[in-house]
Amino acid sequence: MPDEELPVPPPPAKGFQLSNTVIIGGLFAIAAALAVQEFMGSEGLEPGHAAPEVTLTKLDGSAVALSSSRGKVVLLNFWATWCPPCNEEMPELVAIAKEYEARGVVFIAVNQEEPGEARSSIPPWLVQHADVKPYVVIGDESVGGAFLVQALPTTYVLDAKGRVVKVARGQVEGWRVKKWLDDALAAQ
Repeated sequence: MPDEELPVPPPPAKGFQLSNTVIIGGLFAIAAALAVQEFMGSEGLEPGHAAPEVTLTKLDGSAVALSSSRGKVVLLNFWATWCPPCNEEMPELVAIAKEYEARGVVFIAVNQEEPGEARSSIPPWLVQHADVKPYVVIGDESVGGAFLVQALPTTYVLDAKGRVVKVARGQVEGWRVKKWLDDALAAQ
């Protein structure tokens, strides 16, 4: 039996190709817009929610439970050494922490790098940022996940009962943090 040649289908019409391209491109654009909307619309735990119970690791390797700060207002900042906005806002957060310590505010700077990476990246970083050292703890992925951290920096203010008062994703202005702390302290 001789080999039969199969007919080759004609190429699709140009209009059809363009139409598929436009449709697929439109679907990607819609998906991207929804992703951005989800990212921007979800800043983390909502004010009024109880902060999750997490355990953090101090630089000396000892563990500290976030709940050990109950009874005090907490300024909680999630950051990384490689994050430019984190590095830019950190000196102001430290200055605010020092200013508010006498009023009972606790500042906790939760590094969100992988724990092994954090142990190697934090010490050289602290050479130029020594004033941050007393506040630095290491939080693994579960800590950031518990607080719904999707971007760095992310900053929370917790009231004395451990409830979220304010949350901000991205760099936050110092005057705004002071206002949040003042409000949390006044509500005690």
